[in-house]
Amino acid sequence: MSSLANPFNQYRNVDLPERAAAIKFWTRQNLPLTEEAIVSVSEFSCAKPTCPNRQTVILVMSEDAPTKKMSIHKSIADVCEADVFDACLDLLRDWPS
Repeated sequence: MSSLANPFNQYRNVDLPERAAAIKFWTRQNLPLTEEAIVSVSEFSCAKPTCPNRQTVILVMSEDAPTKKMSIHKSIADVCEADVFDACLDLLRDWPS
């Protein structure tokens, strides 16, 4: 069985699992997380008329604290390290001491 490339896929030159792994890594670099903390990266449609069509949502889950959510109004393929850094800074403002 062969896999066919979708010529209409706007992300055909981006390895999305690799980019999601990079986003998780950047999140762990910027937040004081334990090894047990789980970082999840997903992409969703954004329903608000003022935001782009896609948004990347980063969830930080831990047994010790409520789940924290960061949203970056870009697709996973377009998120860069600076975007994650900025999102983490916003989250750290409300981080428990």
